[in-house]
Amino acid sequence: MVEEIWMPQIDKELCTGCNDCIVTCPTDALELVSGTAVLTNPAACNYCAECETICPVEAIALPYQIVLGSDL
Repeated sequence: MVEEIWMPQIDKELCTGCNDCIVTCPTDALELVSGTAVLTNPAACNYCAECETICPVEAIALPYQIVLGSDL
């Protein structure tokens, strides 16, 4: 089974380049590139979801996998 890597997804069409997510990111995983937020350091991302929460236009989404059952 191949393990998928889950990373924040940034919608470049929605992103206004407000810089809120970059300032809020505790690990400096995001940068502003050509006026748009970009995940430039994915290895630093700790999936805290602060970027998703702070984004005023909901341009950032963190996919989650929900596992049901008792085989955990």
